[in-house]
Amino acid sequence: MYDNIICAIGLGSRERAERLLRTSHALLSPDGELTVAHVIERFLSGRESPDEWAVSAITEAEEKLNALCRRLGITATIDVRMGTASTTLLTIAKEKKADLIILATHTSDIIDRIFGSTVEYVIRHAECSVLVERADKSHDDIAGKADTAKKA
Repeated sequence: MYDNIICAIGLGSRERAERLLRTSHALLSPDGELTVAHVIERFLSGRESPDEWAVSAITEAEEKLNALCRRLGITATIDVRMGTASTTLLTIAKEKKADLIILATHTSDIIDRIFGSTVEYVIRHAECSVLVERADKSHDDIAGKADTAKKA
């Protein structure tokens, strides 16, 4: 059991976000604190000023994450920030004195191969344990079969 978990929710499916949240909740000690973190990397369009865009993006992400936690019956602090995902997640973990960061991989693309992935950076630089959910299809198939077996 962990006392202070950072659950990093990035871009991806709602099902993956739900799995990450359920895993985080299951590993949390009874008096522990769960922080759901989301980092928005700045990609500006010409339509809005940077401040308007940031406020809108942060508000929307907070609303979606709060709704997801409520739907799952999970109490968590929502922390949405602008920045580079890898370093911002580590900053949040340090500020919260986290003893576990939970995050998921995604299918690698050319950018990851050139610059490295967020997950790779967090694993190498975190001062606490890191739990990574793999993105490959075989993992999803196994998880689905395990859930089906539990229900039977």
